[in-house]
Amino acid sequence: MLVKISFLLTIILLVGCTIVSNKNSFVTRKTDPNIDKSFFISSDGYQHFVEHWKSDENSDVVIIGIHGYSDYSNSFDLPANFLNKFSIDFYAFDLRGFGRDTNKGVWFDKEFHIKDVYEFFKIIEKKYPSKKKFILGESMGGAIAISLLKEKNINIEGLILVAPAIWDFKEQNFFLSKFLYIFSRLFPDISLSGKNLIKVIPSDNNKMLKEFSEDENVIHKSSLSSLYGVVDLMSDAYKNTSIFEKTLNFNTLIILPIKDYIVPRRPIKEMLKNQFIKRNIELNNICLGVYEENYHMILRDIEGERITREIKEWVADSDVCDYLYSFSNSLSRIEESKNYHILDKN
Repeated sequence: MLVKISFLLTIILLVGCTIVSNKNSFVTRKTDPNIDKSFFISSDGYQHFVEHWKSDENSDVVIIGIHGYSDYSNSFDLPANFLNKFSIDFYAFDLRGFGRDTNKGVWFDKEFHIKDVYEFFKIIEKKYPSKKKFILGESMGGAIAISLLKEKNINIEGLILVAPAIWDFKEQNFFLSKFLYIFSRLFPDISLSGKNLIKVIPSDNNKMLKEFSEDENVIHKSSLSSLYGVVDLMSDAYKNTSIFEKTLNFNTLIILPIKDYIVPRRPIKEMLKNQFIKRNIELNNICLGVYEENYHMILRDIEGERITREIKEWVADSDVCDYLYSFSNSLSRIEESKNYHILDKN
């Protein structure tokens, strides 16, 4: 139990919020979703800071990024600028409660994020009707993307999941989940940090990590109430991976760094044992990239540009699954890989 409780503190490193139970708390006005200068304005009038990395040449591809825990849209600056060199446009916005949001630190229920991403996608779809559109979800963003595609019917060329935060925590850790639920209700606003208690390596890029730690738009502490919201989000995403058990009208790329101290690998290993998912991998409907020497913040690792280049090549031609090393024998390589997450070791 002590090991499992310490696990909660590993999440704390990248999570920081308080929960909103009243879904109407921050509704200001009804409006048509739109992008106005530096803001994406959702249908309830909520303003999100938006970033657009535009390529110099006419592009026929646009990627919408969904950022991870405690982070914000600027987390895609390195990969987006690289992708721009290959005529790929990139958009991302700060999710509610993150980054430059006036309600920074507030955890909004997953329904808000699913609605916001869906509305943003529809804006981009209308703006670029002839472009191929991809959704890229990193960590928590991957969990949101999976649930979005489970609940909404959208027309995308492909889905890119980078170190996706998906696992059946509530099912596998029933009592700890209940413990977390009770304490998150009793002490919802207690802010915690596990930085000095547990050794967690999110990346090998120390320069980037220093900038990350000093970025005032990054959430560096979390509340207990946020943890239950995150557990709920990721548990739902795990259940919603059932969408990959059937033939889809889009291709999927999954990027899995093995040295991941933030998200455990055991649940994903279990998911990949599903015969229908394995079949989709064999057919290249799902392309699984395994990176033994990379960490959770893989696109910002020292060799992050190499991984971004492979994403670019997959976007151009999903047949790269057949010849790039990262995608070869990926099922057996992940099955044989070492576990780094604290819950995977016990």
